[in-house]
Amino acid sequence: MSESQQEELLESVAFDLIRVESFLEKELTTGSEDFNRLIAPLSSAGGKRLRAQLCLLIACAGQSDETERIQIAAAVEMLHLATLIHDDVLDQADIRRGETTIHCKKGNKVAILSGDYLFAKAFEIVSRMSNMEYLKIFAHIITCLVEGEFMQMEDVYRLDQGIDRYMAKTQKKTADFIEGCMELGAILGKWSAKDTAVLKKYGHALGMAFQITDDIMDYRETEATTGKPVGKDLREGLLTYPLLSIVNEDTYDFLHKTICNIHDGNERDLIQYVINHGGIDNTLVVEKQYTNMAVHALKELPDFSGKTFLYQAVDALATRKV
Repeated sequence: MSESQQEELLESVAFDLIRVESFLEKELTTGSEDFNRLIAPLSSAGGKRLRAQLCLLIACAGQSDETERIQIAAAVEMLHLATLIHDDVLDQADIRRGETTIHCKKGNKVAILSGDYLFAKAFEIVSRMSNMEYLKIFAHIITCLVEGEFMQMEDVYRLDQGIDRYMAKTQKKTADFIEGCMELGAILGKWSAKDTAVLKKYGHALGMAFQITDDIMDYRETEATTGKPVGKDLREGLLTYPLLSIVNEDTYDFLHKTICNIHDGNERDLIQYVINHGGIDNTLVVEKQYTNMAVHALKELPDFSGKTFLYQAVDALATRKV
């Protein structure tokens, strides 16, 4: 594809994202002033809208209906925001996207209701569509998210959970969502079944790499760069790949003792221990495996004007901060 075609597609996606923002602002303005004040800053601080961008890119590269793709992309962002709000309640997080979390401002009840409203609103939008496949994908994404959250709660402070179980949680909580966004875009754009399957493979690999990168950030970034407290996962007993990768007979006793006393504020010592024992290096190896899988999937696809962006999304993981 020519450079001009690529630029034209990316301009279309950028224009669509502006319309997604307008659609979100309109749809998330309710009769409750409290809700409006709480949701507006979180929604407008929506980061790079990666999930919506991926969905729109694939849809625009095919033969999609403008109204449907805007609404589906907005519903994706509503769903994502709902999960973040509920996660903040479960994790008792103080900061999200640089903003004080809703449950800290108004309590758990208001936060849960806010997330519930966003879930319901996303499904209301999807229910307007003529193709029931959209609804099936949204239902699958939420089912996986909840299953992953249950597994995560069961594994708090569990050193013996193992790498395989952790990877299963990662798939359910992150990769299945991004894979679903690729599938939504493919259905919107009327891609072939064969190419849709490859796009899903790319989404799965990108999602796994995305979460693994997040694991690394919790060890070596700062609150200023991530918008959330570093070491938060450890303080909450959420043991991620860097730490789990170094669990063995020699390290188990120290890790168990330190994790049991993590409330004393010694997460910095634990972070350094994990780094010194190769936890970050181990995690970078796995991240590279998934980024290679994503690149391989792209090579299976025919050339199209959005392919460069998908490669760039993979490359961006190496320097990701938020």
